[in-house]
Amino acid sequence: MRGLAILMACLGALVAVAPAAAKEPRISPADRAAINATLDVFVNHAVKRKNIGASYDVVTPALRGGMTRAQWSRGSIPVYPYPASGRQFHEWTVQYRTKDEVALELILSRTARYKRKLGQFLFHVYLQPRGGRWLVDSFMPGATFAPEGKAPVVQAAADFQAGSGGQTYNRATGARKHAPVQISADFIYLPFAVLGLLLAGLAGWGVARWIRYRRLDVPRASPPSPLSIPADGTRARPRHRP
Repeated sequence: MRGLAILMACLGALVAVAPAAAKEPRISPADRAAINATLDVFVNHAVKRKNIGASYDVVTPALRGGMTRAQWSRGSIPVYPYPASGRQFHEWTVQYRTKDEVALELILSRTARYKRKLGQFLFHVYLQPRGGRWLVDSFMPGATFAPEGKAPVVQAAADFQAGSGGQTYNRATGARKHAPVQISADFIYLPFAVLGLLLAGLAGWGVARWIRYRRLDVPRASPPSPLSIPADGTRARPRHRP
């Protein structure tokens, strides 16, 4: 019974700790209200591409990229466009929070006009505190959901190309399908051919050295010694002479 009580106490502690561990980083009510106000202006004007100049004051200088308000208002801005429905965009989740930045995930739904062309988009939003406000420093698509009635399609961040100006939605990626690469069966014999050539070369080298050493071992005729040359009869010393 004592062991069962300890086990139940441990389970209770885990249940109590789990919700706390799953909580997202804390955002104060004041910061949440400021972020909501920024996102409402940013999405309604920059993302929707409507009265774009109204979003100039809710983005950081880094996102503006040196553009003036007039240049920003022309629409060639580094913000991915999306025909989001609604006027308020307060349903976001915090990914992390530091003193200099907060990272959010924001899911936007398309308007009825694009019901058959677009699904929901999940965006990564990065904001920085400036003068008591939160300004958008980066806004990038992270995932897409298939439109109604369409087969599921997965698109990564690399599929969203910057610089399109936002003139088209749900454009084709132009990806090609490649058939699996097949290696010819002839290549199977290539290692054996190389090995055969190597062995043949070694065999030829061995035979050549064997022939060379055989020639060196053959005895050669030595030049005759001067002591073995018979004396000339006419020049031979007479035996009777001392």
